[in-house]
Amino acid sequence: MSTSNRPSGLHVLLRSSWRRWLVVVVVVVVVVVVAVSVVLIHRFDGSSAAGTAEVTVGQDPPTYDQQRRADVTVLLDQWARAVRSGDLDALRDVMDPQADPGFVEAQLRRAAVVPGVPFAEFGYDLGDEPETPVPPPIAAALDSTDVWAPSVYLRYAVTGPDASPTRRPVSLVVAERDGRWRLVDDADLTEYRRHTWRGPWDFGPLTVRSVPTAAGTSVVMGHPDRDEFVENLAAELPSAIAAVTDFWGDDWARDGLVFVASSAEEFAELTGSDPSTDVAAVTVSDAVAADGSRPTGQRVVFGPDAASRLTPFTVRSVLRHELTHVAARARTSDGTELWVSEGFADYSGYRGSGADFAQLAPTLAAIVAAGGPPTVLPKNEDFGAGGARSSVAYESAWSVFAFVADRFGESTLRSLYEALASESPTDSAFESVLGLDRAQFVASWGDWVARQAR
Repeated sequence: MSTSNRPSGLHVLLRSSWRRWLVVVVVVVVVVVVAVSVVLIHRFDGSSAAGTAEVTVGQDPPTYDQQRRADVTVLLDQWARAVRSGDLDALRDVMDPQADPGFVEAQLRRAAVVPGVPFAEFGYDLGDEPETPVPPPIAAALDSTDVWAPSVYLRYAVTGPDASPTRRPVSLVVAERDGRWRLVDDADLTEYRRHTWRGPWDFGPLTVRSVPTAAGTSVVMGHPDRDEFVENLAAELPSAIAAVTDFWGDDWARDGLVFVASSAEEFAELTGSDPSTDVAAVTVSDAVAADGSRPTGQRVVFGPDAASRLTPFTVRSVLRHELTHVAARARTSDGTELWVSEGFADYSGYRGSGADFAQLAPTLAAIVAAGGPPTVLPKNEDFGAGGARSSVAYESAWSVFAFVADRFGESTLRSLYEALASESPTDSAFESVLGLDRAQFVASWGDWVARQAR
């Protein structure tokens, strides 16, 4: 949009500032008059106005910023109610006359989907981060009394798997005109690193399946073009959760929220990254609270190619793998090495499958048969390298835990994982749990792999 014939951003800010102070002066005068009026009513009437007088008299009027936050909080509540209820008229009513048409249409489409999602909570909160300047071209084009780009978060929880809500950022711009705030746009403001998170409901109609599982209800969401895959995952969830519980124990939520993406764009948005097309699924989570409470925001996200590339066997193992990440999240630090987290989850995913070493680690078996046993543990960068290097990394990581389970038992396996996944150094974990130093452990593991690969 050309802005060459519009007033500069500085002009808009100066004009808005003048109007802002005018509003503050008017508000102060009105508050003083109202306060005096209430006192007079109280003194002459002496009854029902007494409580009002005590609240009003002596209170400082709100600052402009306080009033603006209060007014925009009301706007955010109206927006959330309109979307959640699918009230299109109410949704149009909170849109600024100059709102971006694409934003308006996207919100209307969204409001047709959201009512079908079993939300326990769905709302918007103002954040406390420093105010972001509104880009001058946006402010100038609106020609409103004031324009604001507040810090906003979508707060939501899905009934069943979400014991507590999670929050995701919204890059919102709002405008005031005629004494009322309305929505303008939620487009990213890349110059300020502001981004609007998009949920599955922002990518079209949804198929939602709620499934009874061990501790309550699990949920699978996907789009109509993935209906069959959604149904397959929903059917597999109860047994997958039972299998992970049998392995890990019952000190986890024992439910799950699974998203199925239909496009690379959606997959990247839901995972907060740009995963390789070789990745079938990713588990995401909010940061773990130090108070030991249940982790929030845990979701298993399947990629757009998963439905066509996974077999019934790999659907089962991948789902169990990802749910193991969910179960172990509270015991896993953000700095855990990938061979630890991925190898442990793979062991859980394949556990009880009946598949042998050559089936589960064909690339590793071939390399070992030709060149001898492995002598080093996989590095983090190996897992994202693609091709045979990634295959060997994942297969090697799985084989580490298969070796520990075979030689020391699954109880020791879990103890080792918790030691390795904590902030403790790897070497001390081997020593404290297995009584081996790192070199001894690697050598024993390598010998075991060589025997399995024959």
